[in-house]
Amino acid sequence: MLVGAETPGLCDVQPVEMLQDQAQCILGDYVRSRYPRQPTRFGRLLLLVPGLRAVRQATVEQLFFKETIGDIPIQRLLGDMYHMEKYT
Repeated sequence: MLVGAETPGLCDVQPVEMLQDQAQCILGDYVRSRYPRQPTRFGRLLLLVPGLRAVRQATVEQLFFKETIGDIPIQRLLGDMYHMEKYT
């Protein structure tokens, strides 16, 4: 979906793919329950995903995370969180 095996620096692809599958299932369930009269809505949302790649990482960080985490790059934060979970 958003991250694939071709992502630079990604060493462990399987957990990322599993999380993406889980997120897709949860989104599908939510969309179908919230919009039961729009059966094609979930498919249309999935078609928008490739366009998200065009949004710069810095833009996403600025819009959604800057006030919460400050100037820390989200990639570093996610990496730190992943490594912390491996050791707990």
